[in-house]
Amino acid sequence: MKKSFFNAHQLPLVIEPNGNGKSKTDLANYIAGNKQEFDEAFYKNGAVLFRGFNLDTPKDFEDIAQQVDNRMESGYYGTSPRNPVAGTKFVYTASELPGYYPIPQHCEMSYVKKPPVTLFFYCHIEPEYGGETPLCNFRKVYAELNPKIRDEFDKKGLITVRNYSGLGKGSKFNLFELKKWNEIFNTTDKQEVERQCNEQEMEYEWLQDGGLRILHRTPAAIEHPRTKEKVWFNHIQVFHPTAAAEEYKHIHNYQHRFKTLLWSTFINLMVKVKKATTAPIDQSMNVLFGDGLAIPDSYVQHLEEVIWNNLVIFPWKKNDVVAIDNFSTAHGRLPYEGAREILVSWSV
Repeated sequence: MKKSFFNAHQLPLVIEPNGNGKSKTDLANYIAGNKQEFDEAFYKNGAVLFRGFNLDTPKDFEDIAQQVDNRMESGYYGTSPRNPVAGTKFVYTASELPGYYPIPQHCEMSYVKKPPVTLFFYCHIEPEYGGETPLCNFRKVYAELNPKIRDEFDKKGLITVRNYSGLGKGSKFNLFELKKWNEIFNTTDKQEVERQCNEQEMEYEWLQDGGLRILHRTPAAIEHPRTKEKVWFNHIQVFHPTAAAEEYKHIHNYQHRFKTLLWSTFINLMVKVKKATTAPIDQSMNVLFGDGLAIPDSYVQHLEEVIWNNLVIFPWKKNDVVAIDNFSTAHGRLPYEGAREILVSWSV
């Protein structure tokens, strides 16, 4: 197999066929026959991109994912709407959010008790425009943060806040809500929701309109379970009220389109309105310091700068599969137009 990198960040490691060995079987045999070498390269670099192989179906993708890590899982406590893919057991659409919606860099489900260990993405339909899945080494992000800011995060820890409106007619309309609580827990039975919350060590509170507030208390950074390096591991750059405006500012600087300018302006305005009218604890999604105080906007701006300085953006090609070490490497999604279908699987 041929190995290479896109740039000096050495993320991801690219593995391509060197000759005629392009079949799923060829790739599976290579992974199985070089497991120790593959794992060392995977954890060192944080992600591996398989490119140029004949992985034509979601089932092909699932088989390769299981060859890399057979601890596949389907439980999902995240916020993005996803749909299962027919003919597979562990494959889902990556996100059903509209193409203009940015997904900032994050380690999948960083706030739950047992986050995914390995993530897999598959390009079933190559994007017509945009729609890249950027990667970022969150070990570097942690190391490059302003030491005073980083120390404050380490000292205080975090509270991740998620508020979901009720299911009945009297519930409040929430423009910023991506899913209902019954879609998170796959049930309308409140006792079952409470059971899952207790199992996942989530604090919960039923609100007056039948809505649900979930709190996750976590550190801002973790020690990588294998390499023992410190890793930025939370959802501030996704859930903080200022994060969306900061993210779209960087997106506009990258894509340079009139549409991104409009969206950047609109989101900036909406963020100001939301912050002026809604308390931090009542935001649809938010991340607070562990003492309950709001995280300054300037900290989020600094964090976004560090992330974008380490961002690796590569165009998808049909049948690409990328395997990501979720404990070191973040992923996101840039806005897109036209056809695009990216699928996802994960292990725990």
